Order: sequence, then structure tokens, then C-alpha cells
Amino acid sequence: MDNKTGGRKVSRLLKTITVLAVAAALLCGSLSAYAVSISAKGGIVLDQSTGEALYEYNADTAVVPASMTKLVALYVIYSHIANGSLGKDTLIPVGSALAAYSRDPGYSNVYLTAGESYTLNELLGAICVVSANAAVMAVGDYICGSEAGFVNEMNTLIANWGVNGYFVDCTGVSSKNRISPRGMATVANRLITDYPDILNYSSLTSINFRGTMYYPTNKMLPGGAYEYFGADGLKTGTTSAAGCCFTGTASRDGKRLISVVMGSTSTNMRYVDTIKIMDYSWDILAQRGNAGYKEPAANNKPKDYIVATDLRCFINDWEIPTFIHYGNEQNGYQDCAVVMLDDLKDYGFDVSYDLATDTATVINNTDKDLTAGPNYGEQYTYGENEKLELSDWEAAKVLLKNGPDDPGVYAQSTFDINGRGAISIDELWHMGTVVWNEKYNLTVVVTRY
Repeated sequence: MDNKTGGRKVSRLLKTITVLAVAAALLCGSLSAYAVSISAKGGIVLDQSTGEALYEYNADTAVVPASMTKLVALYVIYSHIANGSLGKDTLIPVGSALAAYSRDPGYSNVYLTAGESYTLNELLGAICVVSANAAVMAVGDYICGSEAGFVNEMNTLIANWGVNGYFVDCTGVSSKNRISPRGMATVANRLITDYPDILNYSSLTSINFRGTMYYPTNKMLPGGAYEYFGADGLKTGTTSAAGCCFTGTASRDGKRLISVVMGSTSTNMRYVDTIKIMDYSWDILAQRGNAGYKEPAANNKPKDYIVATDLRCFINDWEIPTFIHYGNEQNGYQDCAVVMLDDLKDYGFDVSYDLATDTATVINNTDKDLTAGPNYGEQYTYGENEKLELSDWEAAKVLLKNGPDDPGVYAQSTFDINGRGAISIDELWHMGTVVWNEKYNLTVVVTRY
């Protein structure tokens, strides 16, 4: 063994041990006090009808909410509909400044045109589905004459509710906005209870806004990558100051839960965190004799499926959304832990698809920036073929390459899950080191040394 090779192996071992130790410490600290371990800095689940907190973790610490701020703005908008000063068919004018802002690629928006007017109904769809900043600002200006006046109504509202929070804008862009997970859940509960019409917008899986198709930032809705039984809202939020946040809601057998996670470690981890604490809360209700609140049994599902798991997997220092794929004929009926191929794009890998040969190629790119943290801009617009690429692809072949010049090896355990490719974590040993720790229910993958 030459010194270079030996040094690389020692470095790899030290890196693996260090990451494993840090992750294990994180996990142990979480499990010592809470039944569910999540990546988020704080979270809560409320029973919507009773207000009972079925799960909570750092629920009273006020932090940056990002675009979840728009839930407070939406309550103010609905209160004006209720008092008759606003209607769904009210025309909201848009000036040149807001029109220009709506086309800034750094922010989540639908495109607005200067001099045009839009119905409140159109703008509500844009706010709820696309998290459109300029849309909520336009409504606020119409109602109150300025964003400052609109925000003042928002702050008065939550102060009257005794909510721990404060806002300086109506979009969630500012890092000065603050609210606790409990406060955010209280806002969502009041919004759904007082104005259940909001669910008609938050449950939409697409909108056609003046000829352009937009898809929801909420990936837990039907057809989403993290589709969840009963989910019908509510609001995502992502900024560098806030991390990745999500206020969700789901209804089963007449019972509704409201969840909040704030400061999750990556765009998709917020959904995994939400699924974990939602599942935990449904289990509590089931244990009280409400078996109808459980998700349908596996044998009622038409094809392969996944569920959230307390297994935590870290790839190159970042936690990645991880699932359990239940056994089928393809893998000898063995359950296995999987990660989504598309998620790997943010963890140091290049992922490309060839629909003609039904093949996905995953390349370990050590020069690629790790972007598993907040992916800024929650705008989801797709060209005609872009969404088709993932939604119609079946995971028949996955070629793993440790660098672009490596001939690669085909993975054995690959899956098509709701039209999206997934791969067993074990397959990643072709690209680096995979360490399992059963004691802490933890896996660490290192492909950079």
C-alpha cells in the first residue's frame, strides 16, 4: 500500500467515525426526551377540534417562519371577505413595481403584468399553491393601502390571540419575522376553523394562472413525492434564516391534525419530519380506540410504497430523507431502507435520466456543492417535458459511477415509487463507505474524503 492510498483510507475512516459520532450524539439527545427524532429545530402537532398538543418539541421558541407568514396574511384577507369589504371576484390592480418584483427569480411568484387586474380568487390560488409573494402584497395593498398597514393588521390579530410572534412583512422574506411552532399551529387552527374555504385552495395540486401551469410547493398532496393519506394543506416556507419549514394538515375519519416543523435541515426533510410526527400523533389517537384514524393497510395499496421511518441517514454530513420500502417479489419480500434518486442531486451526486433506455445514471461528483440545505425560491413552474421526466420514469436500471470516467456498476435494489426512482442505501457502498449503527438506528454514508 502506498502512502497516498493509505492516507486516503485513514482519512475515510476518521471521517466516517467523526460523522457517526456527531450524528449518534444528536440522535441520542433527541431520543432521551422525545419519542420521535426529527431534523427540525422545533415542531408541534395539534388536534384541530380540541387544541390538544399530541406532539411537541421546542414548541414555544419563536423563530423565523419564512413564507408560513402568509397564513397570518390569509387570515386577514378572509376576515375582510367575511366583513364584506372584499369578494372573490374583487379585481386587484397591479402596478409596475409589483409586476417587476413578480418576475424576480430570487423569489417565489407567479408572473403579474403591470396595469392588469386580477381577481382575488386568482390571487388566493397563487398564494396558497405557489407561495406567490407579489400576489399577497397586491392584496394587502388593496385592503390597507400599503404593506405596512397590512402587516399592522397581522400583528394586531396575533396579539389579540396571545400568540408569541411579530411580523415586519406579509411575505415571510424578512429574517426579522418571528413566531413559535405553537403560535404557527394556533394561526393555522384558527384559519381552518374560522375559514375552512382555505382548504379548497391549499389542497389544489395545480393551477393554471393566466395560461401558465404551476404546481404546489407542498409535496405531501396527492401526486407529490411525499404524498400523505388525508393531506390537504397548508403552507411551506424556506429562507436561509428560517431553514425549511412546513405547516401541514391532514384529515382522517372526521379527525383533523395540524402540524408545524420549523428549521428542518433540507427541503424534503421537512416532509419526512412532518410525516414522522403526524404518524406518531395518529398512533396516539389509534391507541385511544380510534382505529379509523390509521392509514389504510399495506395490502390495500395498489403497488410499491414507502413509509417514514425513525432510521436516520446522513450522506456527506447532511441528513437525507429516508424511507422503508416494504418487500415485494422484486427484492425477495425483504424490507429495505431507501432514498429517492432525485434527492441525491443535493448530496454530492449528478443524477440524469434516459427515458429511451429506462436508465438513471448517478455520478459521485466530489466537486459539486452540497445543497441539501434550503433551496431558495419555491416557484414550481414546469415546461411541457420537465415534469414528465420524473413522474413517468420507472426505476428499471440505475448505473452508479464513482466519477464521470468510471464505467460504473448497475444497482440491484431499485424501485419505482409513485413514478419516482428510489434506491437501497446499501447500494451506495459502490461509491464510498456505508456504516450502519443499529443501536442508534443510524446510517452514515461518506463519498467525499
